[in-house]
Amino acid sequence: MNKLTMPLSSGLKYLLNTTKRTLCVTGASLLMFVSSTASATPISDMYVFGDSLSDTGAFTALAPGFCPDPPYVDCRFSNGPVWVEHLATDLGVSATTAYAGGTNWAIGGQRTDNLFADSNFGGQLFNYLGSAGGMADADALYVIWAGGNDFLQNDPDGTYTPGDAAQNIVDSVATLALAGAMNFLVPNLPIAAPWAIEFNMALANGLNGISSGLNITQLDVFSTFVDITLNPGDYNLTNVTEPCLDVANATLCTNPDEYLLWDQVHPTAVGHQLIASAALAALAVPEPALLVLFGFGMLALVRTRRKMFL
Repeated sequence: MNKLTMPLSSGLKYLLNTTKRTLCVTGASLLMFVSSTASATPISDMYVFGDSLSDTGAFTALAPGFCPDPPYVDCRFSNGPVWVEHLATDLGVSATTAYAGGTNWAIGGQRTDNLFADSNFGGQLFNYLGSAGGMADADALYVIWAGGNDFLQNDPDGTYTPGDAAQNIVDSVATLALAGAMNFLVPNLPIAAPWAIEFNMALANGLNGISSGLNITQLDVFSTFVDITLNPGDYNLTNVTEPCLDVANATLCTNPDEYLLWDQVHPTAVGHQLIASAALAALAVPEPALLVLFGFGMLALVRTRRKMFL
């Protein structure tokens, strides 16, 4: 399988079988992916931009025929609520799709360049700013999570790089900041493949470069999934590398709450809950404490890797 189009399930298997050298390099790169300023200040609202990982039923309003069929639930690309819905509940705001009057502009299948381009159902940022009169709410939280589709839909000639995709997200943050936004939550990709590692490094570097004066919380979903993959019992999971729903063979597991993955590229409802918990913790922990916790986490991760790969 081409690693440029590696689905999440294959990526997690790749993680379990990759070399110690690759993992050590990954750990060093992830050390940069920390919160520029993690704030526990109450927010006025939450605006979401991205793809199917954050889509809360956009196609219900836009094009019902594009909703995934059961056993997918409520036009989500999972078997239940997605992570931003759990996070919204915890923060006391809403994650209702913007296409039904809410604040979540994410649409399944979108690439990072769709955040700007008026293609398909794209132009998410421009649609939001247009609806807001060009002014962003300085007290709101802006969530931007995308990048996976840039590679699942990889261009044939290979000229579109992980750095290009990361820069699209950095530009999205900068665009919203120019309109008045101050508070951002930007997750990285949880896929253990070389292109995703390069993307995550470029994203961290780019966000760090524009973080002055902004509250940018960089959510390290990669490390969260590493810990889940290496320690599934700590999360009451029994299968963290295979999907519950095998679309190709039309089979469905009987215990989805014990699976991390719903299909080849999307987490289960439980997986989404775990991402939301990580996001809430990242938003709530002040930067110095977050750095200390991250440092201890990386030390523990390296020790675990040594046990597995020596």
